Amino acid sequence: MFSGRRAVAAFVAFGLTLAMSSTALAGGDHRNVQMLDACDGPSFNATIGPGTCERDGGLSFGQFIGQLVSMGQAPAWRFSPTQLTISAGGSISAFNRGGEFHTFTEVANFGGGCVPQLNAILGLTPVPECSNPALFGTTGAGPGGEVETGPLASGVHRFECLIHPWMRTTVNAG
Repeated sequence: MFSGRRAVAAFVAFGLTLAMSSTALAGGDHRNVQMLDACDGPSFNATIGPGTCERDGGLSFGQFIGQLVSMGQAPAWRFSPTQLTISAGGSISAFNRGGEFHTFTEVANFGGGCVPQLNAILGLTPVPECSNPALFGTTGAGPGGEVETGPLASGVHRFECLIHPWMRTTVNAG
């Protein structure tokens, strides 16, 4: 019976430790963002080039362009969440759960991306950050990849995919 009490006490202590760590994470020091899309590999790869999309099924390239023309975005291509709050000094991990390469790039202001053809369809002008091609290597991730920000200063931070500029997240750090 004594060993049963120890087991219960250990279990309760373990549960409290997990609860306290979850509360610490929920406090705002670190957040996760998902980079999502629904590209259809065969049609995207046939149109843009091999390796553009690493998944089967989803929206064909024609459907994707049709959504851009009619809605000004392709809703399945998105960051989730689109808004979040974090403690000053906190950081973000952005995980690519889609089939295409995406960037999670901090921009001064939201605007167009670095792909002229998509900007033309959307009537957008590229953000100034597009003039720094190194950002693709430092803020981009292929399917299954991850981008980590450094500590964020107090204030509003805007993150955008430099390829798919309607993919956006606003972060309030404070």
